[in-house]
Amino acid sequence: MPKKNKEDRSVAEARTLNDLLNVLSLFARRTTVEWLPDLVTERGITSERFMVMWELMLQPDRSLKQLALRMGVSPSSMSVMVNSMVEAGLVARVTDSDDRRRVVLRLTQFGEEELAAGESYLLERYREFLESLPDDDRAELISASTAMLAVVGRILDRS
Repeated sequence: MPKKNKEDRSVAEARTLNDLLNVLSLFARRTTVEWLPDLVTERGITSERFMVMWELMLQPDRSLKQLALRMGVSPSSMSVMVNSMVEAGLVARVTDSDDRRRVVLRLTQFGEEELAAGESYLLERYREFLESLPDDDRAELISASTAMLAVVGRILDRS
């Protein structure tokens, strides 16, 4: 294959991946993010707290600075949030087992239970959403999602 065609294909593939990530981000904002305020009403957990808990579930034992970076907020703002979550019993500060000088954040048992309840709520909302789709769109979305999960899982396992 000529170099120009390979570069054109590479750019097109990068554009496709970028477009996919943008559309998935938009889809997440139109679904999960819109549903989070209802979670506050039902569970009393703010959407910001839920997102912090979700991040700590996905990436446990993060420092305050790492968590702030991942969440796109300042360390001082994250500190205020984490302090309130520690007081509420959702998050604990724990000494890192590898470096006793380092303090990391971890969900408590109560935090894990609250996160699980929140996830159950969101799963029910997604179930309702999927049931509202035409059968062919639903089947295609689930098939594509299953394939994407497998590929992204393999990529993450290698990194």
